[in-house]
Amino acid sequence: MIDCMKRRLLYAASQAYHPQMETVRRSVGWTAPPLVVQRRIELWQQPIDLALVGAVPDGVIVAFRGSLPPFFGGRHDGWTVLLDWLNGGLSVCRADPDYCGAGVHWGFAESMARLWNDSDEGPGVKSAVQTLLDRGARRHLFVTGHSKGGALANLAAYRAARLAGWRDMPISVATIASARAGNAAFAKAYAAERIACLRYELPGDPIPHLPIGPASPRWARQLARQVWPGLADSDYHSVGERVAPADGSGVNPRDWRTALAGINLARFTPSAIASHAICPDSGYDRLICLGETGCTHGAAPPPPRRHDREGTRSTVPARWREHRRRSEPPELPDPGRERRTSRLS
Repeated sequence: MIDCMKRRLLYAASQAYHPQMETVRRSVGWTAPPLVVQRRIELWQQPIDLALVGAVPDGVIVAFRGSLPPFFGGRHDGWTVLLDWLNGGLSVCRADPDYCGAGVHWGFAESMARLWNDSDEGPGVKSAVQTLLDRGARRHLFVTGHSKGGALANLAAYRAARLAGWRDMPISVATIASARAGNAAFAKAYAAERIACLRYELPGDPIPHLPIGPASPRWARQLARQVWPGLADSDYHSVGERVAPADGSGVNPRDWRTALAGINLARFTPSAIASHAICPDSGYDRLICLGETGCTHGAAPPPPRRHDREGTRSTVPARWREHRRRSEPPELPDPGRERRTSRLS
């Protein structure tokens, strides 16, 4: 069985939560163990930001960790988890010169600034990618992340697209249950760059609707007014092409909406976690590649043609392969328009 690149980016996003663990049946395909880029928040010195950077035969993968899970014990103490969630909750949209003056999420922008640049803790994402390219890695950048990590992936892809030394390098992004990273100006600037981006969303997952924006459904705005009225009319926009189940399957938003309205955390917590998880047999695990019409994941490689003696088969989605062959930027959708993509292999 050959895992397509979209599946392997799912595995990389999952591994970002446990950098030293790569399961056999969910292999990213690293050519060497990936570099762990970890950063501490300045004032409290807690490690709330992390990314994996490593080479695969198809190029270089950067996978950003999402917010640390608050409900279960683990190697992160409660103080670190709290600070990570406060970072995500710092959703004031501020104009940032690193993104051409567009408005971006304050907390996510701070996380990206820490991860992107070198520091006393080690090389940043930019230097780590450049080192792999200098060592001969294929010049194709793949960026992924889950939840908060998806928002960081979009910010990183934009930064990468603006680097003069990387102008010849295709940039492909797959975000999973991603929070929104910026406002309408950021979405417009993002769409104008040479970034091929897919964003995977399940109907019952609340995180892709956060922070609130004009495209948020009515029920999400109503909940926001109950929790934080000042942010109910925010101008956050999603980026990339939305991919969701064709049958609308997933946890019903009404289930967790009713539970939250009644302040019944015992009912709210399981449904929210189930809709947002990326573990094996989760909704996102069933959606990415496996649930997409036309994707050839799991199919046997075709026999070699007479003029194709190597007999190999690329596991990079067809749109991303086309992107790599062309020197001009691919046509990207209007950021305000959402449509399901089924043209990827």
